[in-house]
Amino acid sequence: MSAPVTTRTTSSHPASGPLLPAARPLDVAAERTRTPGSFTGHHFNAAGAALLATGTVEAVIDHLRAESLSGGYEAAQHAAPALAAVYARVAELLGARPEEVALVESATAGWQRAVSALRLRPGDRVLAARSSYVSSALHLLSAERDHGVRVELLPNGPDGAVDLEALETALRTGPAALVTAAHVPTSSGLVEPAAGIGALTQAHGVPFLLDATQSLGQLPVDMDALGCDLLIGTGRKFLRAPRGTGVLAVRRPLLDRLAPEAPDVRGARWIAERSWELVPDAKRFELWEAAHALRLGLGAALADLSALGVDTVARHLATVTAALRERLAALPGVHVTDPPAAGGAIVTFVVDGLDPTDVQRELARRRVHLIAVPAAHGRWDMDPRGLTKVVRASVHVYNDDADVDALVEAVHEIARRHGGTASQGSASAAGSATASPAPAPRSARPESRLHDAIVVGLGVHGGAALRGLAARGLDVLGLEQYALGHDLGSSHGATRMIRRAYPHPDWDGLVDTAYQAWEELEKAAKTQLVGITGGLYAAPVDRPDPLRGPDCRLVGPEEAARIFPGLRLPAGFGAVHDPRAGIIDVQETLRAQLALAERSGATIWDGTPVIGWEPDGDQVVVRTADGVLRTRRLVLCTGPWTAAQVPSLAPHLTVTRIVNAYFAADPAGPLGRSGLGSFSVDLPQGLLYGFPAADGRGLKAGLDSGPAWDPDAARPPATGDELALLAEAVAQVLPGAGPVTESLTCLYTMTADRRFVVGEVPGVPQVLVASACSGHGFKFGPALGEALADLVCGTARPDLDFLSPARLFPGSAR
Repeated sequence: MSAPVTTRTTSSHPASGPLLPAARPLDVAAERTRTPGSFTGHHFNAAGAALLATGTVEAVIDHLRAESLSGGYEAAQHAAPALAAVYARVAELLGARPEEVALVESATAGWQRAVSALRLRPGDRVLAARSSYVSSALHLLSAERDHGVRVELLPNGPDGAVDLEALETALRTGPAALVTAAHVPTSSGLVEPAAGIGALTQAHGVPFLLDATQSLGQLPVDMDALGCDLLIGTGRKFLRAPRGTGVLAVRRPLLDRLAPEAPDVRGARWIAERSWELVPDAKRFELWEAAHALRLGLGAALADLSALGVDTVARHLATVTAALRERLAALPGVHVTDPPAAGGAIVTFVVDGLDPTDVQRELARRRVHLIAVPAAHGRWDMDPRGLTKVVRASVHVYNDDADVDALVEAVHEIARRHGGTASQGSASAAGSATASPAPAPRSARPESRLHDAIVVGLGVHGGAALRGLAARGLDVLGLEQYALGHDLGSSHGATRMIRRAYPHPDWDGLVDTAYQAWEELEKAAKTQLVGITGGLYAAPVDRPDPLRGPDCRLVGPEEAARIFPGLRLPAGFGAVHDPRAGIIDVQETLRAQLALAERSGATIWDGTPVIGWEPDGDQVVVRTADGVLRTRRLVLCTGPWTAAQVPSLAPHLTVTRIVNAYFAADPAGPLGRSGLGSFSVDLPQGLLYGFPAADGRGLKAGLDSGPAWDPDAARPPATGDELALLAEAVAQVLPGAGPVTESLTCLYTMTADRRFVVGEVPGVPQVLVASACSGHGFKFGPALGEALADLVCGTARPDLDFLSPARLFPGSAR
């Protein structure tokens, strides 16, 4: 088989305009390797909290481990040289001296201590840029209201930055106590002319406080060159340090004149009953109690930045961001809101007719992570520009071309969907919350190579298969017709059930394999995906095919009530107790599988419907809207669309629409995890199943039946009659449940025997199918993914014979 796909590191969309010559290029692939989070999605929130590098995380954990073994004081003493080195690294970054650096808990903590130490008096003028951050503005406004300080806002020039002529006029008007600006604001990609501000303040002898929170790590910041006397910054943004770290730098001679309002034992010496003296350096602004592990993480992040070179990072980020800004600006219905003086690593934009928070939410469903910034975080900047909220994307060294493509294409899709564009063959979206979305537009994808495997459909089974194939070193491509994480099939929602109780021993081996596969997936993803709650599965005692399974046992109504006090069984019912039943976290599972697949070299194309396929010798030709692909093996995990992809299976498959709802319930009461686990009860209304109130949304329940449905048709919300029937069933066995608070629908693909269809498509051995999971297949996702990878690689799986598609065709070999 061929080697895994490698990550691209050169842009196919170069920034417009001349670029500064870089002494050395940035190795994006290497930065991604050092950043495990880069494989869990497309992260554009460095201006909020950037992804941590492995070395930074290890520095934090190593110190916490040392504290656990030797004690906090002893570990701090041992780490003293490393902690002292953090001051030196900050000083090196800022062009300052180590004694001018204080380590603080956040940029805001540094701001408050520095400004309070200025001891502003009634009538003192503070000249503030409109770029100032909300916390800084609130502090100044409080000083104005409570202490008579005069806060004057500096006007912006035509380019959106501080008007330097207006600043000089304000400085000549009369004495000023402070000038302050944010180097880069929270609300746009603006880069203020800090050096110009600093030159003017130095000329007039006024202290200049620069908020470098959004610029440290993405732009060169030299206090001498910028002419600033005080500087604040945070570790969690472009420095890629842990949250809870910040810096305050105060240059001499100003440092010697400033005294904190509330000195701490860290920054002062108590020398007599009523007297004390400040330490001579900037540690006078620190607190003795500090998170040493986090500070060491800051030091590790600064070492990484020093090794890369700030200039190298700045050139790279400027290039990537300029290209991103240009591409977003070219999208219909999308408006970049950055002022002309924008630069650096931040782009802000809005989508016509959509609240930026909704855009953020839609992007998160596609594994594109960024933030929406409200005007309340930057009123002085956003109000004059008529902006109530913007979407903010911020790049860093771990963002590659695939990330940028994913962001641009997802925004394009969202804008098109809002504009009413529907996918070919789908019903109108009017009046339906779940009409099929238009596929995301894709940039050209020249594909001439032969893939080892292509997986179509990236729900739980397709994602698992993609991961399994990529982990074996195959050249594998995953295709999803809609956006990743869409809610039009069978793998969306928040929770699914896992259980060992099944009606036939044929399932026992696969159930064991499934539990092992979940443990392995959790270990690889380093996150919990399954929560064991225990389960009760109830039915009339005369049911002909009762559930049973390893470690499961029958219990009567009284014992069932002791196990789950929130569940009341009807007369004549018994239950099977499965102590290892539990609840699966759906969204984390889907994210983890695709992230691990990409980390192993898989390529993922969402917004790419497969129009058709046909065998060609021992290969398969796959046709998409973007072109023709070739592969040695094709794996179809297409859920409700399986009949369209494999017409021979159509007579054996029925797609049904299922309704789930959440009911008001106290998570600390009997319908929470203390009184309920996963459950099902076979009632006259249908098989009722559900989960305890545990995620803040209430008790979740559904009925395991519904009308036949065309997966390409618009799917309206649950009707009043459907919810009334479900509520009636819930009231019968869960008397503590309140009213319906929300509902959702999904699709089941059913076979007559309610067994899956997993294996070779009859007559086409190079094509595999995994579908018809009949409402109980999610729990087998990781196990079936491994099984499909085995089958692609030629490893027989006789344990799956009872699920073979061949059983649906009388007279075929089984």
